[in-house]
Amino acid sequence: MLGVVTQCMAEITVLAQKAGVPRHAFLDFLNKSVMGSTFTRYKAPAFVNLDFHVTFTPYLLRKDMDLGLEAGRKLEVPMPLASITRDLIQSMMGAGMTEEDFSTLLLQQAKASGIELKPENKAVGDGLSQ
Repeated sequence: MLGVVTQCMAEITVLAQKAGVPRHAFLDFLNKSVMGSTFTRYKAPAFVNLDFHVTFTPYLLRKDMDLGLEAGRKLEVPMPLASITRDLIQSMMGAGMTEEDFSTLLLQQAKASGIELKPENKAVGDGLSQ
């Protein structure tokens, strides 16, 4: 779920950015809506300011995606979104994006969308501290 939610968040954030909506404004809107979550609030500072200090590596995320996909195969549960997300993580790793946080999926999505992101240098809460 972590990989799929992060990839979804990257896609919609890049779409908003490419449409002219700053990431901080879009994520503030998202996080105040029913679609916001503890996780989207937690990752908002990284997505806005491109601070990808490691909380969980791409290697660990790929391992967990592989475990989930193996469980799906064993139990005959199709997992197309998880499978595609696992491939995107592998692609990111193949491009050398292995030493920063897994949320660098955002950078891969931006590159695939023809845009280069820059830090917005905005104070954004992570939803964990008051």
